[in-house]
Amino acid sequence: MPKRINKEREMKFIEFYTEGDTAGNASASAEKAGWKEDSRQMGYYLKNKYVAEIKQKNDERISATSGLAISVLQNLLHSEQDNVRLNTAKLVLELGGFSSQNINLNVEKGANKSDEELIEELQGLVNKIPALKPKLAMVQDNTEQENKENLDKESTKDENRLTH
Repeated sequence: MPKRINKEREMKFIEFYTEGDTAGNASASAEKAGWKEDSRQMGYYLKNKYVAEIKQKNDERISATSGLAISVLQNLLHSEQDNVRLNTAKLVLELGGFSSQNINLNVEKGANKSDEELIEELQGLVNKIPALKPKLAMVQDNTEQENKENLDKESTKDENRLTH
């Protein structure tokens, strides 16, 4: 006599297989869903039978938590530990489709440009991406402050040479 299909237990299998302490374990999920005998064989069968449903449920779970994952990465980018910030930045760039090859290629393209060409390109980027303007201004302020400090140090050295 053929076995009856128990849709409710099969749906429980999908639930157990996609989350909880039996996630990813077909045999344990089948046993937890009620197949005590032949749970290994039934788990294998159900995993293959419901591959599309399992994928959809996993995709839904990933989509539901992606916002939180992005927030965690953003917070890690502001970590006080340099290594954490660096590794997080690498991961974000990698996930965004930027590999070290792409970044190096872009840098190499700028190596043959004159200062005027680079400034023109930077101004074009600032016009395209308005969020760069305040950051660029901050960098410029820091650069001006460093230049002033370096000039002060050099003039102090010159004064010391004259007085000694």
